Amino acid sequence: MKTLTFILLMTYSVFNSQELKTFTFQNLPDKSEKPLLIYMKTSWCSVCKIQMHQIKKDLALIKLLNENVHFIIFDAEKSKEDIEFFGKTYRYFSNGDSGIHELAVALARHQKPIYPTWILIDHHSQILFYQEGLVDRSTLKKILTDRSICTYESN
Repeated sequence: MKTLTFILLMTYSVFNSQELKTFTFQNLPDKSEKPLLIYMKTSWCSVCKIQMHQIKKDLALIKLLNENVHFIIFDAEKSKEDIEFFGKTYRYFSNGDSGIHELAVALARHQKPIYPTWILIDHHSQILFYQEGLVDRSTLKKILTDRSICTYESN
């Protein structure tokens, strides 16, 4: 009986799970009309952890993220490699045991990042959506299904 229960649970989770596809700035497609959704966070941010937990349990939201945008999870204090972004190179600035990425400062509204921050950018580098703090799932879904924002020519 335990074996049967285990098999049923595994089958259910396989059919009802969907992997969230994420990109890094380095592995973005060269030419894509899809908007770029950047989720800027840090490892110590409790609100960031809550946000990711909400996303990972919402299969409909995961599907929209996978299909409608290139989704980047950007840890502003752990990403130490140089990042080429819209023709400019950004570097990590170390301050002993900690530091911050120059791109996080550039993306922040007042040169002081707040975590989490959501930024939706089209392929022309125009900001379509910007919000600091927690974004509820219904708002994310609305943004990801808004045809005036997330329409593109598929390649």
